[in-house]
Amino acid sequence: MMVDRATPNGRKTVIHVITQFDRGGSAQNTFLTVLGHDRTRFRVGLAYGSAKGRTPQEEALIENDAKELRSAGIALFEIPSLVREVKPFRDVYATLALWRLFRRERPALVHTHTSKAGAVGRVAAWFARVPVVIHTPHGHVFYGYYGRMMSEAIRLVEQALARITCRIITLTERGAQEHVRYRIAGPEKFTAIPSGIVLSDFRSVRVDPGVKRKELGLPTEGPVIGTVGRLVPIKGHVWLLQAAPQVLAEFPGACFVFIGGGPLLEELKRLAEELGISRRVVFLGPRLDVPECLAALDVFALPSLNEGMGRVLIEAMAVGVPVVATRVGGIPDIVADRVTGLLVPPQDEKALASALLDLLRDPHRRRAYGEAARRSVDDRFDVTSMVKEIERLYDAAWQEKQ
Repeated sequence: MMVDRATPNGRKTVIHVITQFDRGGSAQNTFLTVLGHDRTRFRVGLAYGSAKGRTPQEEALIENDAKELRSAGIALFEIPSLVREVKPFRDVYATLALWRLFRRERPALVHTHTSKAGAVGRVAAWFARVPVVIHTPHGHVFYGYYGRMMSEAIRLVEQALARITCRIITLTERGAQEHVRYRIAGPEKFTAIPSGIVLSDFRSVRVDPGVKRKELGLPTEGPVIGTVGRLVPIKGHVWLLQAAPQVLAEFPGACFVFIGGGPLLEELKRLAEELGISRRVVFLGPRLDVPECLAALDVFALPSLNEGMGRVLIEAMAVGVPVVATRVGGIPDIVADRVTGLLVPPQDEKALASALLDLLRDPHRRRAYGEAARRSVDDRFDVTSMVKEIERLYDAAWQEKQ
C-alpha cells in the first residue's frame, strides 16, 4: 500500500529534477511542464544544478525563466553539486543533497529529466522511499556522445535504474523502441509523449522576412539557412559549417545563422574563419524572439548526431519552414522525408549540403514542404496536451501503487 503523501489541502507534492536549468530543449520542456501543472492538484518543485561559463545574455534569460516560475508559486531548489559531467565525488554529494530534499519535502512523485539527473535523482528517490518515480531521458546517450565502452557502461546503468523507475517517458515511439532494443526495459515501461511547445506563439507569427533580417543584421538578399540550439558537440554544428562552402559555391549570397549559446561558440567561429566563410556566418546567441527569427529563414537545418525528438524542429515546422535534418533518434518520427523536409545521414557534410541545395534550387518545392510541415504540427505538440498526458501518466502510476 502506498503511503499517502498529500498535503493538508489534498495536493500531491511533485518535484522535478534536471541538471541544467538553461535554454536547451530538455530544460525548456521541463520548464513548460513545471509551469503547466495543475496547481489545484499539485504542489510543484524544481531541483536543478548550477552551471559556470554562461554569458550575461544567457544568465539574464535564465533568470527571467526563474522569476516566472517563482511568481507562479513553483519552489526552486538549487543543488550546486548537480552537474552534467560524470564527477564521482560531486555525484555522491548531489545524491545526498537530493535525498535530504526528498526526505524534507516528502514528494509523492519525483520526475527526473536527462541522463545525469535521472541517475542521481532516481537513486536519491529510491533511498528516500518516494512512492512514484518517473524519468524522461529526453533522448538517450547510447550513441553519439561517448566511445563504445562508456556507452555500454551507461546502458548497463540505465538498465539497473529502470528497475527502480515506475515509468519512462520518451518523446517519440521510435525513442521507446530504441530503449527496448538496447534492453533497458520491456515496452510496458515506456510511454511516448511528444515534447510540447506553446503552439500559438509560432502559429501566430506574422513578420516581414526582409525587415526581420535587417533587424538581425542579416543580408536582406539571398537565402538564409538557420539552426537553433545549444552550441555543443552533439548538435553537429561542425558539419553544418563544413557543408556551407558547397552551398556558397552555388549561392554566394547565402547566409548561415546560428541561434543559441554554448561552449563551442569560439571554436565554431574559428572553424568558419578557417573555411573562409566567416562573412557568411552569423552567431546570434540565445534569443527570446525565436518564432520571428525562424519566420525569416528559407530553410531550417538540424545536423544533430543524436536527438530525442528535436523540439526545435516542431517550432520551425509550425512556422512553415522546410527542414533538413539528420536521420537519428526520434527525428524520423517528426520529419516526413520528402514531404515536410529532407533527412540525411549524420556527420555527412556532402549529404547535408546536397539536401540544402536541393531545396534552395527549387522555391516551389520549398514552399510545398513548408506548408506540409505547418499542417503536420497539430495540437498533440502543444504544451497543454503534453502536460495533460504527463499528469494522466502520474495518475496511472499512482493507481498501480495502490
